[in-house]
Amino acid sequence: MPLHGEYDPSPTEWVREQVALYEATDGVEGGTFLDLPVIILSHKGAKSGKIRKNPLMRVQHDGTYAVVASNGGGPLPVWYQNLVANPLVELQDGALKQDMVAREVSGEEKAEWWKRADAAYPDFVQYRATAGREIPVFVLEPVEG
Repeated sequence: MPLHGEYDPSPTEWVREQVALYEATDGVEGGTFLDLPVIILSHKGAKSGKIRKNPLMRVQHDGTYAVVASNGGGPLPVWYQNLVANPLVELQDGALKQDMVAREVSGEEKAEWWKRADAAYPDFVQYRATAGREIPVFVLEPVEG
């Protein structure tokens, strides 16, 4: 894994517990949210430099993944700034771990990924309607080499 540093678990109890359970069982337990699959995204804190981990809805197409900075329609999640500052991430999908690079998308590419995201997690439609802000979408592509 190219991410180096101290892991600082989330201050949010359910996030800490889900990440720990997911990692301990390769997603067999803790691998869903509302009965839909999630991935674990590991990223480096923009300010702290510490490793952070979040369970996020699994949006995947032909081996490429996307993550949606919806925060349930609330303010931007903290991890958004982390990916902007440090786009090198690790994605865990079940037992599979991959080093990836996050790239924020826009325009037609974003529209295509919204279709996939909405199919994976229909609540994204409501989040967009109530957020009062543009919700960023990042595509995660494998690290070359």
